[in-house]
Amino acid sequence: MYDKIVDILCAIKEDQPELRHSLSPSTDLNNDIGLDSLQMIQFMLKVEDQLNVAIDYDQFDYEHLESIEAFISFLKSCQSQAQPQYEDVKQ
Repeated sequence: MYDKIVDILCAIKEDQPELRHSLSPSTDLNNDIGLDSLQMIQFMLKVEDQLNVAIDYDQFDYEHLESIEAFISFLKSCQSQAQPQYEDVKQ
């Protein structure tokens, strides 16, 4: 999961090719990476899409962005609660 989050961050901050080498599990997603508000929204949407997790925004808090490790822990709690989307649609 860590590698996928790093890939997403690097794709969003494509203008900073050196970013990948500076990231670690303790990297602060707010203060160290410098995502603006639009990039943060893109990040959250890509995380949901690529990791197939529904982020529970009622439980989401600023502290979950204090490190990549804290964000991963939060995502793991969301995964266990995630329900299939559009469960009323039959294929």
